[in-house]
Amino acid sequence: MDYYLIAWKRGFDFSGRSSREAFWMFMLVHFLVTLACIAFDIAFDTWFDAIYGVVSFIPMIAAMVRRLHDTDRSGGWVWIFLVPVVGPFWLVYLLIQTKSDNREMEGFA
Repeated sequence: MDYYLIAWKRGFDFSGRSSREAFWMFMLVHFLVTLACIAFDIAFDTWFDAIYGVVSFIPMIAAMVRRLHDTDRSGGWVWIFLVPVVGPFWLVYLLIQTKSDNREMEGFA
């Protein structure tokens, strides 16, 4: 849960790096919150999922950019998502990557 809160605190920070663990734990909690919002929308006919999606869009992109920096890639690689069919899979592949050296991971540092 700490990684999720740290990602929100650094929601507009597109510099620095984030470890694989920090990024994927953020994405897991983000996914679970999204599912909860969807369930709430279905049960009570609200717009919580749409609101959460709009509010969390920039912090999610910032976390992806920091993760790409950790793999020694430019944050601009996040745009690969827009390539039809293969783009989202390619982006996930890039986000999974790790650097070969033994640099110390600092979470969302």
